[in-house]
Amino acid sequence: MKSAAEALGRHLSAWFAGHPMYSMTPPADALDRVPGLEVVEIAPGPQFGMASYVTLGCWQAVQRGGAGTEFVLTAREPDPVHVETIAAAAVVHCGTPAGRLDRGSVVSLGRPWLPGSDCDRLLVTLPYPYGPRFEFFRWGRNTTRLLWLLPITGAEAAFVSVEGAEAFEARLEAMGLSFADPVRPSVV
Repeated sequence: MKSAAEALGRHLSAWFAGHPMYSMTPPADALDRVPGLEVVEIAPGPQFGMASYVTLGCWQAVQRGGAGTEFVLTAREPDPVHVETIAAAAVVHCGTPAGRLDRGSVVSLGRPWLPGSDCDRLLVTLPYPYGPRFEFFRWGRNTTRLLWLLPITGAEAAFVSVEGAEAFEARLEAMGLSFADPVRPSVV
């Protein structure tokens, strides 16, 4: 049986054919909380014009019955800060059972996503930029779900807590704002 990391690696290699991919080491404190955690950096390329960061290790740390979750973060261009950002979500997800992340969850970063950004939280949602076939992949009797981490502002997080993730996503789409723009205006 293949490991979760091997299975996800094959899924990513097929999905991002022609993109340079790099294994990145998360911060030491994240490794203390999620042993074996890795982050894959996928450079912009022919399949997708932005950088992507994907966790490897969340599934292994907290899967139940062969089903677990990993995360993807999208950015305009590669930057080491994205490794820290996605690792922060992995730490929350792999902490206590009450902290497991799912669609609509919000993770506080405690800092701006990028310099000058008002986005200091991550909304966990469906991986819309990657298409519906990206979200789930199966290997053997196991299933991994890839959820997207969308940087949002505090006001947007408050909106999500009242109106829900779908209402927020509809508002973001209706305004035509770039989700990867670190200095985009808030949609609320």
